[in-house]
Amino acid sequence: MSLLRGIKTLGTERGRMVKALKLKKQFLSLCLAPVITLTGCSSFNTQEALEQPDSEGKVYHSVKDIKCQPLRYPADKKQARVVVNEFTSRLKQPSGETPVLAFSLPPTGVHKVTLHSYVIKEGDKEQLFYPAVALLDQSNNIIAHVPESQVKYEKSGFTHPEGVEAQFIIDNDRRASAQAVCMLIYTTDQLRKETTTLTNEAKEYARAYGVVAPPIPDPVAIHGNEGHLAISIKSLEMAAMPIAPVAPIAPVAVSVPVASSAAVLPKALPAAQDAFSKEVRQHYVNAVNKGLKSDNITNAVIARAELRNLARATESYFVRHYGKPAAQLNAPKAPESKDDYVGKVLYHYEMQIYDYLKAGQGAAALHTVDQIKTIQEEVDQLFDR
Repeated sequence: MSLLRGIKTLGTERGRMVKALKLKKQFLSLCLAPVITLTGCSSFNTQEALEQPDSEGKVYHSVKDIKCQPLRYPADKKQARVVVNEFTSRLKQPSGETPVLAFSLPPTGVHKVTLHSYVIKEGDKEQLFYPAVALLDQSNNIIAHVPESQVKYEKSGFTHPEGVEAQFIIDNDRRASAQAVCMLIYTTDQLRKETTTLTNEAKEYARAYGVVAPPIPDPVAIHGNEGHLAISIKSLEMAAMPIAPVAPIAPVAVSVPVASSAAVLPKALPAAQDAFSKEVRQHYVNAVNKGLKSDNITNAVIARAELRNLARATESYFVRHYGKPAAQLNAPKAPESKDDYVGKVLYHYEMQIYDYLKAGQGAAALHTVDQIKTIQEEVDQLFDR
């Protein structure tokens, strides 16, 4: 029996339509999610959250040495948020060390795995951790790879930021020659050489409003060793899924860049806005509304892009520093000019994150990230009214 089968599911692919100079979104897509059929017996517990690591991740010389960790969610969350940074464990390869995560898989039942990797900032560039996924059996042998075609670009939406997503189905109830008990999330030298083309908002809105698109290049995200991920594993009923056979994944007897430990984020605090965040929200809501109401789409898009860069830069600062000992944290630099509004906002949020991490309050630091990202989501929705 084939190790891999596929199903067709409805996903989301956004398109914009304009009516009375106001944007609407429609969501529609069709994607193929592979089904990996395996056998096994046991249980799977996802009720506890992993704690922040106390030291740098281990360096492994062989896949055989890797120990899988359970993926545990906060009690009120449906997905785990994971940081990939210098504290993520590595595996040594001839070409260098590569960060990877290793999480236990439910040994029984049928499960849908969803993996998001979000765009963050690296200096003045966009960056994301572009994932590859492999499955291990109980002897730490690589028995399958999720096809690269399953990693797809995703525009920002109401429920997720811009980035890439992978989805696949694991069927542990069907007989097969091996059982997958561990999922490796890693990247490769080849993937790090590539880039992901992002949405060019200025061109999209120009086309939506029927005007000439500006002659500017599409933005791209470089692929690096740092990132912010969201991972979920959802149990499914196999009988309810239409299954179409696809090419099997053959066992692979080669070394891949993998490692096992991960900085899994603690439960975030509620994303209630403080006084400073309320002022930031009002600033960008006013700027975008002013542009939209006066038909000055360019100014509205510029304000939105400015806020998006702020959110990504804030998230990037958090990703780079999460897991560091207090003595190794790098304090953010204050803006040189008092008139630099963007610099002032970024400095405020970075200082909050710095102070919280220095005090060992990871959840509060994550709350700061969520505040600015919530503002971004609210401003994004202004373009859909």
